[in-house]
Amino acid sequence: MTISESSGLSRRMLLRSTAAAGAAAAAATVIHPDVASAQPLAAQPTDVFAATKAAAIPTPEQYFGFRIGSEGKLATWDKMVPYFQLIAEQSNRVTYEEVGKTTDDNPYVLLTISSPKNLNNLDRLIEINDRLADPRGLSPTEAEELARTGKPFYFVQAGIHSNEVGNSQATIEWAHRLATEQSEYVNKILDNLVILLVPAQNPDGLVLINDYFVKTAGTNYARTYPDLYQKYTGHDDNRDWFMLSQVESNLNISLLNKYHPQVFQDSHQAGTNAPRMFTPPYLSPYDPNIDAITVQQTDALGMAMQRGMTAAGMKGVGWGMTYDYWTPSRQYCVYHNSVRILTEAASCSNLAYPQVGNGPLGSQESSISFIEPYDQNTWTLRQIVDIVSQAFYSGIEAVAYDNYNWLYNFYRVGVKAITRTSPRAYVIPAGQRDPQAVRDALDILFKGAVEIHQAQSAFSAGGQQYPAGSYVIYLNQPYGGFAKTLLEVQEYPHLLQYPGGPPQRPYDVTAQTLPMLLGFKANLVTGSFSVTTKLLTEIKPPAVTMPAAPPSTGAYVIGPESYGVFQIVSRLQKQGIPTFRAAAQFVDAGRTFPAGTFVVPPTDAARQILQNQSRNTGIPISAISVVPRVAGAQLKPRTRIGLLKPANNIQSGWLMWMFDQYEVTYSVVKAQDYKNLSGRFDAIVMPEGVSKSSITNGLNRNNYPEEWSWAFGVGEDGWSKLRDFVTAGGTLVAYGSGANTAQQLFELPLRSILPSDSSVFYCPGALLSQDIDTLDPVAWGMDPHHPAWFDGDRAYQLTDPNKYPVHVVSKYPDSGEQLQSGWLIGGEYLNGAVNGLSWTVGSGSVVTFASEIAFRTWNRGEEKMIFNAMYHGPSQKLTPEQFERLGR
Repeated sequence: MTISESSGLSRRMLLRSTAAAGAAAAAATVIHPDVASAQPLAAQPTDVFAATKAAAIPTPEQYFGFRIGSEGKLATWDKMVPYFQLIAEQSNRVTYEEVGKTTDDNPYVLLTISSPKNLNNLDRLIEINDRLADPRGLSPTEAEELARTGKPFYFVQAGIHSNEVGNSQATIEWAHRLATEQSEYVNKILDNLVILLVPAQNPDGLVLINDYFVKTAGTNYARTYPDLYQKYTGHDDNRDWFMLSQVESNLNISLLNKYHPQVFQDSHQAGTNAPRMFTPPYLSPYDPNIDAITVQQTDALGMAMQRGMTAAGMKGVGWGMTYDYWTPSRQYCVYHNSVRILTEAASCSNLAYPQVGNGPLGSQESSISFIEPYDQNTWTLRQIVDIVSQAFYSGIEAVAYDNYNWLYNFYRVGVKAITRTSPRAYVIPAGQRDPQAVRDALDILFKGAVEIHQAQSAFSAGGQQYPAGSYVIYLNQPYGGFAKTLLEVQEYPHLLQYPGGPPQRPYDVTAQTLPMLLGFKANLVTGSFSVTTKLLTEIKPPAVTMPAAPPSTGAYVIGPESYGVFQIVSRLQKQGIPTFRAAAQFVDAGRTFPAGTFVVPPTDAARQILQNQSRNTGIPISAISVVPRVAGAQLKPRTRIGLLKPANNIQSGWLMWMFDQYEVTYSVVKAQDYKNLSGRFDAIVMPEGVSKSSITNGLNRNNYPEEWSWAFGVGEDGWSKLRDFVTAGGTLVAYGSGANTAQQLFELPLRSILPSDSSVFYCPGALLSQDIDTLDPVAWGMDPHHPAWFDGDRAYQLTDPNKYPVHVVSKYPDSGEQLQSGWLIGGEYLNGAVNGLSWTVGSGSVVTFASEIAFRTWNRGEEKMIFNAMYHGPSQKLTPEQFERLGR
């Protein structure tokens, strides 16, 4: 079905998005508004030889054997990559680069598309962009000249959400058209613009989704891949733009940091009933750390796309709805002076089949931000390809025809950043309780091109004294806004749908304060101060010195304060080295060690691991002369961790990432394991999103091949076996809605106390006050006031403290300000509410947290309690006499 047939577009409109000019095959209609009215630009002379080579490039339809966007057809990555390579080999307008390998070892591909002259001069154009991005020492006159001679860079990525298939499919046609079409229109764009095209930001997911779709063709199986389409993060892979934990995120920002594009287009699809296409302007609020010029240019470019689609006769397009401009978790580029253009096309049915309704699809109510409702009852993959293509061409056209202003305004944003006068800086003091938290924060800032200085001597700033080695992040630098938004407390505006009405829902969460998430101090300094510093060129853990070997009566000890300590524990576990924890505070040689301190007998093997890991992490190792006579615990050798991961459970995926980073001995609990859970696992973790239904029903075995049997339901019998696992001595650690499931499994005496009316209580992803009992083994090493991450979760009242032996690990303060960062309505309803609880159930233990203490692995300081719980539950509890002998 052609676009003119499906949406009533006039046949007079001109499209050449899938074939070179003059090709006989008719393609969907796209017009190019403003060409006639724009200032003429000199077209690049045609190279006859190059044009002949480009003409020999097969069209997408010839190469793939079907027209892109055809019903029930998807191009796969194993064929897309060679096609992109072929285009680059045959065209002097396109270069192909494999930037790196993805998590699952697929190629991460970049196509650079521009005129031959620009590609031959690419290094100079990159140099100009780099100079404009950091305008220190650059005069306005020099900047004007660079803006006249440079070319804007337009970075467009597709396929980060791999089940949103239309965008990555459309890039095939974009690459072919821009490589082959010899029209004045294309020549002008390429002469005045450099396009950076990443056809799949998540190639791993494209392989999983598209290959599975092709594999199940002609079967009765469901056509959509049922599990996470990125190994760890699934649909959250575009929530990693400030923690920068994933391979693909780092490959992407390496390009952003190298090319400094003026525009970053992030191409997505929304639900089937959404507007046919969304572009900016966004809803309020926008993060005030995004420069006002960047916000305005975002609005202008988004409206140019809207105009282009409307002029092309495409209905159902809208702006100013659903999506805001707030959190950095979804946008790295805006803190690096690039506008972020989010496009969201409505999806069709089952990836590649028509969506058919009883009447016109989507809202039929016209407004200033949604002028012409879509008036057809059918929506196809081909229409998705056409509408995302129109938006893309309208976007590159708008930038190419205003290239000077895009470059000079880019410079202006940089000037505003480097001339900031207040606040002055953030100081991260040296010698903090958790060197891993400081290291992780510095790594993030360093990856984000933030300049980090280290004090060479002690100094005073803002009325406080700081030791040598402290870190200083001045905010009057090109990307000071990125540092500021990550280090400061967020004050999300109180936005209601109407006066006195319910809250206007943020698109994502409202807080990202790194010091609170990770657990370190970063102090804002508003005035000037003096200190001698050096600019860091790499981030290394602080230097540590391994102590002399303790006597045979003593041991090595490691403090429990850092969440990074579990990297060391994992290595000790893998080598079978006995590891103990003191259950009470003790003193050695005048130094006090807190409850939870790790104690390791002084063997040569232990020393080697501890020395290597201490050097790698910056976590200090100490030695004591005598093992104290206090109660303790011996970690079970090679503790076996089970992870409840129903198909497509994102929070389980994030935990997999953290466990893999720390080399935890774990495996996903499979349906087959329920026959003998105790024989397979010592502790099982039940994350957010795990429900009774996901356990008992699981995937429907009639809809999926046998390879998915691990995720099939285990029925009521399996549900009972999970209960038996705990009562027979196992450990279950549950959080978020997983805690609700644990409550259901054991009939835990808890009552949810929060109002359901969002006008009365509302907390969409914020950091809240929390009181933690650090004497409880689950909370060993915690800051007693480490904030809780809360994202629409529950808070409880304990209704019967006598049903099971139970201890409150954490609760919300009895009174006072509950909000620390983000947005909270009705905080008084949290007063005194219970969050974390440690239960004894039969011979086993259950630990529940109503909040999400491992949310996307952001709140790592709080996530440490999961590690504490899953290792302590199966451990052997020791009397003071036994502990003094290290369990021997």
